[in-house]
Amino acid sequence: MRIFLNKRKGLLLGGLLLLIAASAYCYLNWKKASIICFPLPKCDPSQGPCTSSLPSGESVELRIRPTHMPVLTSLQLEIRTQKIAVKKIFVYFKGVEMNMGEFRYTLSRQKDGSYTAQTILPTCIHDNMAWHAVVRIEALNKHYKADFIVINKRPTH
Repeated sequence: MRIFLNKRKGLLLGGLLLLIAASAYCYLNWKKASIICFPLPKCDPSQGPCTSSLPSGESVELRIRPTHMPVLTSLQLEIRTQKIAVKKIFVYFKGVEMNMGEFRYTLSRQKDGSYTAQTILPTCIHDNMAWHAVVRIEALNKHYKADFIVINKRPTH
């Protein structure tokens, strides 16, 4: 019985040490990761690609096709970066003036170095729907965030 209790204490102690080590590792890596925010660009993605840049040279470009972004139509999202060692890229969409929920898309790396995804943004009762697009980039020890405002339009007949 005594051997069983000693093994049990050893397993508990070992599990506790493993939990402490894992927590310390996560905490230290979390402290190293920083979020770098790009400024909101003064451009309209419906007029062509929008680029947001930092003084240190990093940049994020968002291109949406078709540029007139009709509602309930498949849209091609394309992200290009400069001076960022990209691991993953996500885009989140939220309605600016109306809560339409949040839509998240993971972009896939293409041979030309761009990242793309297909999406359809839902519509509302208004002719134009303003969306807050947030590009999140996971890099080595950094996380980047770039905001864009996009508007999709109800087709006119």
